[in-house]
Amino acid sequence: MEYLRIKRSECPHSAEIRVTASEQAKCSQCEATQHLRQCTSCGGVFCCESDRAHNTEHFKQTGHPIIKSHGTPYDFLWCYQCNAYLE
Repeated sequence: MEYLRIKRSECPHSAEIRVTASEQAKCSQCEATQHLRQCTSCGGVFCCESDRAHNTEHFKQTGHPIIKSHGTPYDFLWCYQCNAYLE
């Protein structure tokens, strides 16, 4: 599956990026320790769709649009509103 990629400067939600670091090492909902994502609006750390999708649940409850990879060897930003990776 191919996902849309847009420049961070083209994402109208990029101003919501406020928090980009956390020492939290597990999902705040289920305590999963792998495939973690961090909300860049509030700093919350949640598991991704590979586990219980608490990151998506957090977005649906709060409207916080952007997550980043957390504790992984690869870095990315994802905007739920744009449905795209930010470069």
